[in-house]
Order: sequence, then structure tokens, then C-alpha cells
Amino acid sequence: MNERDIERMIAFRRELHRFPELSCGEQQTAERVIGMLREIGVDEVHQGIGGHGVVGVINGLSAGRSVGLRADMDALPLVEENSIEYCSSHQGVMHACGHDGHTAMLVGAALSLVQKRPPSGRVVLIFQPAEELGTGAPAMLEDGLLERFPIEAIFGLHNWPGVEAGCFVVHDRPHMASSDDFEVQFNSEGGHGAMPHLASDPVLASGLFVTALQQIVSRNTNPEDIAVVSVGSLQSGHASNIIPASARLKGTARSFKPEVRQHIEKRIHDIVQGIGLATGCTPTIDYRRSTPPVANDPACATLSRSVVAELWGEALLVDHPISMGADDMGAFLEEVPGTYAWIGNGCGSAAPQLHQPDYDFNDDILEKGSRFLSHAARRFLDSNR
Repeated sequence: MNERDIERMIAFRRELHRFPELSCGEQQTAERVIGMLREIGVDEVHQGIGGHGVVGVINGLSAGRSVGLRADMDALPLVEENSIEYCSSHQGVMHACGHDGHTAMLVGAALSLVQKRPPSGRVVLIFQPAEELGTGAPAMLEDGLLERFPIEAIFGLHNWPGVEAGCFVVHDRPHMASSDDFEVQFNSEGGHGAMPHLASDPVLASGLFVTALQQIVSRNTNPEDIAVVSVGSLQSGHASNIIPASARLKGTARSFKPEVRQHIEKRIHDIVQGIGLATGCTPTIDYRRSTPPVANDPACATLSRSVVAELWGEALLVDHPISMGADDMGAFLEEVPGTYAWIGNGCGSAAPQLHQPDYDFNDDILEKGSRFLSHAARRFLDSNR
């Protein structure tokens, strides 16, 4: 991209930032993406796939292989605390994970691929909704994405604060965890705080449950495996002297191996039932599997690293620890080999963390991310021809 194209992508990214939309409500975002794809000359533009998903198709100069490039589009329910001129105009909604930047990078890659079409094959541009809920990728797949637009590989990028801006991380092992959600409720008849012997206590049951959860990782899971179980919400009662009739907890369980994931789910069910029996409360549990782990295909990871080395040198390939964060890119990677690489968003106080009210995508990495995506697509289409 030339300087004018880069400025165009930055302006588009900031427009998306100014008008964020939550998961499953990305209608205007999708319309903006559609408008840009048509403006730059993408051959086919399809909408309404798996909700507000958008798919563009760029044909090469002749028939050949097919490759997918993916970006997410949704925002988060946060009040933005930045004072930038393109600050969110939607109260309580902001792009705090950089999906505005991911979308703009993919549009930039599309522009490059249209300006200089691949000699053969086609590129499928996948603009995915509802990543923050973990439902967008499965919805697009269930809506026939791969049947309508068959691809042999898929590539994507996620910005990563804490990594030097413009550097790349390409992992060889699963690097983002599976994510499951659970909601537990302990029910009783309630009673007076001065006469606890006349009632069962859901608050006590909740405390025991939170404590007992910790043994799943510390005592029931192989120390060589990585897992975490956390409770993020506990709601019960309203007065100091009343034993409430119920308590509700919400939490998340994360891991990398299928067998560990299954083990954690079973242990949570066991603990809920055991504490119900021990306290006299009636428990209920709703356990929902969400996103699978994100695992790069070895050949695609090698290709991705070679693209970075060719464009900017091996010095821009850096190491970074894996994350217990989740991303439903994993659902695509279960179906199609590919790579989900990280691009550094910057280090230090100038690079706020993801999902924080002072976060902003670093526009300085926009052009580099776009080039990575477009060159990864070209390299894959050129391979084994």
C-alpha cells in the first residue's frame, strides 16, 4: 500500500472505533465493511452469513487453490476513557480488543490483493461477528461458510499489547485456551441469620464451592497441564440478618487439552452435587462449552514465519508466552489448517491491555498487519502449484 492507501485504512479504522457495535449487533459495521469492499473492487461480496458476517472473494488471474483470511468485527460493553478525537460515540460500547484494527487490516490486505491479483487461485475474506461471545465463528460455519466458500487454509492476526509494536509471534503449540462458562445456583428455603439451624445456607454453599474449585487445578490436574478455573460473579441476598433463599455464581474454565477440558467439567459437576448434599441446598448447574483452543497448523506456522522473515527479517519474529485468553478463531482452525499469529501493539504504559477502558489499537502497525495477511495468502496460493 502507498501512503494514501495507509491513510485511507487508518481513517476507516478510526471510523469503526467511533461507531462500535456489540456482538450480534454489528449491522452498521458490516455495512461499512461491505461498502469498503465494493469500493476497492472485491469481486464478490456476501452478507448475512452467521448473523452479520461478511464474506468477500478476490479471484486470481487463473484458477487454483483457495485460502481464507479472517478478522473479527465486534466491540465490548465498556465505557471508553480515552480522549481521542475518534472516541466511541456509543455510550457503554467500545473497541477495547482491537477488532476495529483487525477489520481494517483485512480490508487493507484486500486492497493490496485487488491492486495486484494473485497469479492463480482465490482469496476468501472472512469478516466475523460475535467473537467476544465465542459464537460468531460457529455460526458462520453452521451457516455453510466452508461449503459455500471452500478454503484449504486460513490465516488471521490478533494485536498483542506487551509485544513490541510491529513484531510477530507465531506459536508452534496451542497458544490460546479453550473457554467454557458455568452458572451454578444453590437454593434453599431461606431463614433468619440468628437461627441458621432452621435453614440451609446458600451463601455458605457458595463459599465452599469457590474454595473447592481451587483443588481442581491444584490437586486434581496433572501439574504438567495448564488450566484455570475462576468465579467472576456471586450474587445473593440483600440484608445482613437474612439467610437468602438462593445464591448464583458464574465462572469460566480454561485449558488446552480435550481430556483436561472434560475432566474439569466433570469435577465441577461433582463439586456442585457434593456441596449441595453437605449443606442441604438444592443445586443447579448450567455448563456451556464455548470456544476450543487456538492451535496453529505446523506447516502454516512455518509459512507465516517465512513471510515475516522475507518482508522484515527474522528479528521481527519474537517469543511470547501463551495465553489463557480465548478466541473463536479456534473453531475455524478445527476445520481448516491455518495460523493465528499475534502482532505487537506496543509495550509499556503507552500500550494499555486488552479489554481495558483506555485501550486503543496502534495505527502504526496497520500497514504491517495488512502486508502480512496479503503475503501469507499469496505465499499459500503459490505453494504446490
